[in-house]
Amino acid sequence: MGGNKPLHPWRGATLIEATIARLKPQAEAIYINAGPQALERLGHPMVYDAPDFAGLGPLSGVRSAIRLAAGLGHDAVVTAPCDMPDLPLDLVARLRAADADIVHFFGANAFEKRDYPLTTLWRTSLLPSLDAALAAARPEGGLKVMRYIQSQTFARLEAADPMAFRNINRPGDM
Repeated sequence: MGGNKPLHPWRGATLIEATIARLKPQAEAIYINAGPQALERLGHPMVYDAPDFAGLGPLSGVRSAIRLAAGLGHDAVVTAPCDMPDLPLDLVARLRAADADIVHFFGANAFEKRDYPLTTLWRTSLLPSLDAALAAARPEGGLKVMRYIQSQTFARLEAADPMAFRNINRPGDM
């Protein structure tokens, strides 16, 4: 897409603002995990990857969120990418209702059947396992999200509307 993807215009706001607007009524708090990109102006606390885990892919950010949630005394954290501005309004409730260490959505549209591994609930009890998995994957430059999920106790929830999980990755996705 070019430029700073979270700040790409979307329906009178930005992608990240639209995603936050969908999640805000569902969440106790919202934290943003990103590099130093001037996202502080959005009014939500930033959480950064620990230097030992930075650059190891999306699971570095998941680890940061889990560590923060554990430190605040929470039993779980829900993650969502900034490029899914149409997430369901019951996303968090559906994730919390399932009984597994990791709960994520999957869905099928006319083009594909796929998992949505970053619109996910992660139990904070996963932190030692995730730390070990990321450390072991450091020589390869990181760990695939689905590979880690499949190594744990997980549940998949079918998306009632797979279009709610579409990623805005290219101008043609607008």
